[in-house]
Parts: sequence; C-alpha cells; structure tokens
Amino acid sequence: MAETLKFGPEWLRALSDGNSVTSPPPSPGFPKYKLAEHRYGREEMLALFHPNKHIPEEILSIPVILLEKAQDPMAYIPMTDEEQRMMSQSVNSPAVLRMMGRGSSGAGGGTVGPTRGGDS
Repeated sequence: MAETLKFGPEWLRALSDGNSVTSPPPSPGFPKYKLAEHRYGREEMLALFHPNKHIPEEILSIPVILLEKAQDPMAYIPMTDEEQRMMSQSVNSPAVLRMMGRGSSGAGGGTVGPTRGGDS
C-alpha cells in the first residue's frame, strides 16, 4: 500500500491533525532582535532638557560639538503659519496632483498621457 505524502512543515501538518500547536517554531534564518535596554520616548527626552545646566568637562574638551548657549528643542519652538500650512497639505506637490487629474483645480484638470487602463 502506498504511504501518505506529507507536504509542508511539521508544525503546519500538526495544525490540521488537531494537535494544539499555537505558533510555528522560530525561523532559523532570522535572528531575534533584542530591543535596547534603555528606550526613551519624545516626552522623556524633552524632560531631560534643562537650558541652565552646566556643560560637562568632557564636552568642554571637544569644542567642535559645543555651543555655549543651549538651543531649545524643536518641539518647544512653535511652527510658523507657513510651516503649519505645509504640514496640513498633502506630501505630493499640487502641480503633480493636477497633472495626475487629482488636484483641486477648478479648470477641468484633464489627464496628460494615457490613463491607467490604457484607453485614451
């Protein structure tokens, strides 16, 4: 009598047999990445900033990376009106959107070149 053919990995076959395998074994080709032990978010990093802190001696010996007066973090500087307007717009330029026929131009923005389906 012919023996049964077995396709796929063993853990996948075990799922169809009714065994209680919950997840596949880790792939041998992909190493598990260990996350950094000390991870800080935006708020934690901003909480570390103090403009009146004294400069450590180690930094004083490297004048190339030193500024005498601390600069405020960008999160503390309010955006200008132009920056706010740019952040509220699409990442695509209005000219590209008009060319693709997706812009909000009032002048019937037709397409340039063939359409997606190939019909003109």
